[in-house]
Amino acid sequence: MGLRHRPRPDPDELLITGALSLGLRLGPEQVAAFRAYREEIARWSARMSLTALRDPEEIVRAGFLDSLGCLPLIPREARRALDVGSGAGFPAIPLKLLRPELAFTLVEASRKKASFLQHAVRHLRLGEVRVVQRRAEALADDPAERGAYDLALARAVAPPPEQACLVRPFLGAGGLFLLQAGPGPLGPDALDWLAGRGFELARELVLPAALGRPGRRVLALRRVEPRGPGECFT
Repeated sequence: MGLRHRPRPDPDELLITGALSLGLRLGPEQVAAFRAYREEIARWSARMSLTALRDPEEIVRAGFLDSLGCLPLIPREARRALDVGSGAGFPAIPLKLLRPELAFTLVEASRKKASFLQHAVRHLRLGEVRVVQRRAEALADDPAERGAYDLALARAVAPPPEQACLVRPFLGAGGLFLLQAGPGPLGPDALDWLAGRGFELARELVLPAALGRPGRRVLALRRVEPRGPGECFT
């Protein structure tokens, strides 16, 4: 008798179960919105390099659920959020679907990816989402953008120290940068480095193993006055 293949999980059920492990209950309209988003990612990825996530299960686990892992660390009073290097919209769009009151700015240097983001925003009928096709370093020179945000994210756009430097100019005093990281705590050297550039660790959340990415963590780093010269790079 040949080996029996384990049936592939239904993407919607995988999303619902994974969200429950984060303490989130998704309603039918939210599940339908995630399904529509997933289908558009797959459709656009078939003709352009949008994301490495192609399989529905990968999109749900490493795209949607990994993004939603940030949700418990977002303060209820947060209103303006920035996502640097949005790509296919992770983590901003999944978060927007569950926190519609957040006003998001999605920064993406690639014209093709920015076009997808604009399409996704229209397709999902998301209000208060702005897509900016520009490099974050250039946008940071705009006085209207500096210190204008309560929350910043920069998933996988650069190594963690560079992510912190990219988002720092955009955060107001006390604003949070949510750093999505792999297994293992940040060492004292890393925390000292961040403190020297104006960040302190406020909270840390280890994501449930049920999400399929063991040891994955989200760190909430609060913007404070730097303890050192505050220079990001030498």
